Amino acid sequence: MSVAVLPQHSEGQEHEADAIEEEMAQVCGTLNATTGHLVSLIARALATGACEGTGIHSPEQWVAWKCGVSAGRARRLVAIARRMPELPETVSALRAGELSEDQVAMVCRHAPAHADAEVATFARHATVSQLTRTLRRYTWKPEPKKDDEEEGKPEEVERREVGFGTTEEGAWRLSALLPPDQGGLVERALEAARRALTEEGALERPTWADAFVAMAERSLGAAAASRPHHDRHLLVVHLRGDDHGAHAHLHGGPPLPDALRRLLGCDGRVRPLTEVNGVALSVGRAQRIVPERTRMAIEERDGACRVPGCERTRWLQVRHIIHWEDGGATDTANLLSLCGRHHRLHHLGELDIAGNADDPDGMVFTDAKGRQLTGCGRPAPPSEVTGTGTWRHPCGERLDSRWVHFREPQPSA
Repeated sequence: MSVAVLPQHSEGQEHEADAIEEEMAQVCGTLNATTGHLVSLIARALATGACEGTGIHSPEQWVAWKCGVSAGRARRLVAIARRMPELPETVSALRAGELSEDQVAMVCRHAPAHADAEVATFARHATVSQLTRTLRRYTWKPEPKKDDEEEGKPEEVERREVGFGTTEEGAWRLSALLPPDQGGLVERALEAARRALTEEGALERPTWADAFVAMAERSLGAAAASRPHHDRHLLVVHLRGDDHGAHAHLHGGPPLPDALRRLLGCDGRVRPLTEVNGVALSVGRAQRIVPERTRMAIEERDGACRVPGCERTRWLQVRHIIHWEDGGATDTANLLSLCGRHHRLHHLGELDIAGNADDPDGMVFTDAKGRQLTGCGRPAPPSEVTGTGTWRHPCGERLDSRWVHFREPQPSA
């Protein structure tokens, strides 16, 4: 028979833990209240159009640029700001420091306006996980229509989204959201690819990931060779060597492990690109059209649209800073990557571009009002803490969402 021995904590350790938790609660309350103030400022920018301007793709891009936050957090802050008029109790709790940004974001994503007060009260006592699980599964009844609501309002368009990119760990990820019929079509294609791999005996137990890769390989196989510019479907890998040996990375993507580099080097097609001191060889005035090799070098150097605040990384266009007709050379210093919107704004005279593109800090971008676009927002250190919010962490006890009920909206008389 074994007896579990629990660790003993001294009175001093318990006192220290209480002190740490109390200070953490104060910091969290201040952080929540500050986030509420930031959301209010974003709401003002949305209402007044302060987030609109030359080269601004969306309010989310403006927030990510000016606040120095990720695109995901910028979307969340803007989503909260847009629902502020509908959820005054929830936003008030955020500004008072009683709810965290994650809790409020979940309420804004799922709760209807009529349940604002009740959901805000529930959120004060629930962890983010409990709140997420409860609100996602809760069946909300549609709000009754108002008498003056327009009849024949068009139905919402079905959501169809596909996103892909690389994770912080360097892996490639994909997410998709499709209507059921179209999602079923993709699922059938995956099933067919997986069945084919099983019948061919290529893999003993092919996974869905194997089937997905097989779909891509067959799509880019024999049929791709008959398409114009069929080289564009090839996977581009940059190989370089230094004192530490050879290394590689995907074009505009993450570094590759050494094993993958050696694997791709076995039978991959090699396209050399000459560089001098890390700068791709230019062609001067000999060519107006940017050669494909130079284009890939520019895309690799820039990584995204060069306009400050723009993070577009796909469908970029390489253009001359000084136009060819004005004596500009097809040199890397005179070439830069622009997204389609900023390229068009430049030719419309609303965005001026000057400088040396080979110098990371050598470009100057000016809008139509003569204002220079800066690299990013710079947070100003606070002179003093303006106030602290009240924060009590959730109890963390088990929650049975079946016993959570919110009042339904009442029809208007």
